[in-house]
Amino acid sequence: MQHAAVLSSRACYKPFVSRPAPRSAFQLHGVRCFASSKPVKHHFSICTNKTCKKQGCQQVIQFAKDLALEEIEIETCGCLGICGNGPNMVVDPPGTQLSHVSSPAKFVEVLDLMCNIQVPANFLKATELRLQGNAEARGGDLKAAEGVYSQALDLDIPQGKHLLHANRAGVRLTLGDAAGALEDAQAAVKLAPPGFTTAYIRQA
Repeated sequence: MQHAAVLSSRACYKPFVSRPAPRSAFQLHGVRCFASSKPVKHHFSICTNKTCKKQGCQQVIQFAKDLALEEIEIETCGCLGICGNGPNMVVDPPGTQLSHVSSPAKFVEVLDLMCNIQVPANFLKATELRLQGNAEARGGDLKAAEGVYSQALDLDIPQGKHLLHANRAGVRLTLGDAAGALEDAQAAVKLAPPGFTTAYIRQA
């Protein structure tokens, strides 16, 4: 579903071609985009207001940051309106508001359609497995969580492995596997970006 709006006239790396969107896809509000001969850095402002949090914005933000792409910048913002249709975000250029970007898979669609950026399938799969493992751990099935985190680590993704090691360390420690937990914690410390304190907490 598309809505008329006045948008930025700055160029987008990939021209938008209007086409019907499937029911499950994110929604574009006022799309207007122009071809450019050189790559453009895309700035994403993602709403973290109460409703968008309930609809999954935090996992989308984490996924976007884990990608560590030079072509995109991620920041959080307040309410963008159309509450209940979130998570909502604005990508600039071209200055387009998007709604229903509720999962890493849908964010991958956004990157492909609007920024001409393709995300490796194994990275998306590892992220989905990490989220599944988190759900298993919250539900109390720690052995299942450990197995899912291990599946994700077997995919050998280039970024984000510190999260998997840190999560598996916590699960293994609770299960009584101190040696395995320490091994994971040390791996997380080695791989983690500055400021990721969870890895050091797990190591302690």
